[in-house]
Amino acid sequence: MKPILAISILIAAASSLLATEQDDPRFAQWMDNSRAAFAHNHMIAYVRLESLEGKPHSDECRYDRYPGKVERIQLSSGVSYARKKGKKWIESDDWGESGKPLTKKQVAQLNDWVAWVDVPLRNEKPEIHDKSQGGIVVRLVDQTATADGDEEFVFEQGRENQTGVNYPRSTFIKYKNSKPEDAGSFCVR
Repeated sequence: MKPILAISILIAAASSLLATEQDDPRFAQWMDNSRAAFAHNHMIAYVRLESLEGKPHSDECRYDRYPGKVERIQLSSGVSYARKKGKKWIESDDWGESGKPLTKKQVAQLNDWVAWVDVPLRNEKPEIHDKSQGGIVVRLVDQTATADGDEEFVFEQGRENQTGVNYPRSTFIKYKNSKPEDAGSFCVR
């Protein structure tokens, strides 16, 4: 595995996912719902890390987590790694039942992947470094109905004075038969 050079827009912007000022209370509620769901259910995350230096290199993986049981990282090359609860990461094609040990460098790389997956789910307030942009503001930027009658809500977590960069977007699905506060299917773009 090559060292992570930088994160893509997908994950880079997610580090500021939790706003200091949230204009739409649904965002905070639906983030709480997502955290609760992912704490107790199987979570799948597709991660792509890219160089911010304009280099053509990128890394991708699929991360699966069954809370309290096992985690798995699958690279686009087909190699799989797994870590059972209380155990170390191993190269494994059978969810950690068997496999071979990894080097410290490989383990560090896998732990970095997991850390990026967890960034949007942290319940922390981001630090504001450029005060000229003002506070962090959550805006509903799109709301559409799906063919099945569900609703998709896209929130952008930007700044009071936007600078034209890409800001993190979070998408939630409210199923047609659910209560308004029960939106789920969180993803970050």
